[in-house]
Amino acid sequence: MTRLSPALIAPCGMNCGLCIGYLREKNRCPGCRTEDAAGLRPSCARCRIRQCEDRTGDYCYDCAEYPCARLKRLDKRYVKYWMSMLDNLHAIRERGIDEFIEQEKTRWTCPHCGAILCVHRNRCLRCGEAW
Repeated sequence: MTRLSPALIAPCGMNCGLCIGYLREKNRCPGCRTEDAAGLRPSCARCRIRQCEDRTGDYCYDCAEYPCARLKRLDKRYVKYWMSMLDNLHAIRERGIDEFIEQEKTRWTCPHCGAILCVHRNRCLRCGEAW
């Protein structure tokens, strides 16, 4: 599976392909959409947004409570990582998942070596250059 694909976009709008849990070499997390929760990081396995039963479709915007308090708190936490779950979900809903993935590939590719950048680090995991 490519590092950035629709299968790696969590219901909350997080791109799991940019997460340190997915990008690390050892004990790699398979991403939120995996059916086997045993391979997930503990925080992801018990994530209430991931397990939400109110969502009627693939993403949180398919819920009558959108955006719920949990999603708003998650979005607020990710400001320090230069990512907004609400902005991601808006882009997916407005332009579609394929265009969103292409936008993500452009935004999160290291300009120095071409590797996928990690949202949780401010340096490329491959070449070490700051971005």
